[in-house]
Amino acid sequence: MANETHEHREPLVTVLVNEKPVRVLGPKATGSQIKAAAIEQGVHIEPGFTLWEELPDGAVRQIEDHEEVDIIENRRYSATPHEHPEVTISVNEMPVKLHGRTATGSEIKTAAIKQGVLIQQNFVLQEELPNGTSRVVGDNDVVHLREHLRFTAIAPDDNS
Repeated sequence: MANETHEHREPLVTVLVNEKPVRVLGPKATGSQIKAAAIEQGVHIEPGFTLWEELPDGAVRQIEDHEEVDIIENRRYSATPHEHPEVTISVNEMPVKLHGRTATGSEIKTAAIKQGVLIQQNFVLQEELPNGTSRVVGDNDVVHLREHLRFTAIAPDDNS
């Protein structure tokens, strides 16, 4: 009888939480269940952190603790403290520290320039997406900040 119940259990699916692999019981789980699995498996987050789902198009959306989501192999999640004290992103492979939950393209370029990245305010900012593509981030476009975001900034007349 025990074998029968074991055969009907849902499969474990590997997702990424803060870039670390986490096995989650599928096919659905709540935000709290994803965070609990991550904590049990050694990811350094806390139950009170905010969970963000990284969507295939590079956008992110917040997952509430009680919200049930489909568990998809290799789906990426980020868990961040509520106060979001400081986030390190990269611009042209250089680390840039930002404060807050969001920043505009202009604010990202300004912070990068102040922190020594050799770009100018009129450069075109692009976010490098997990699928290998990129998207242009306009000066007034809002980006939801999280660790490990990668950007390139190129001169407006660069045709590469």
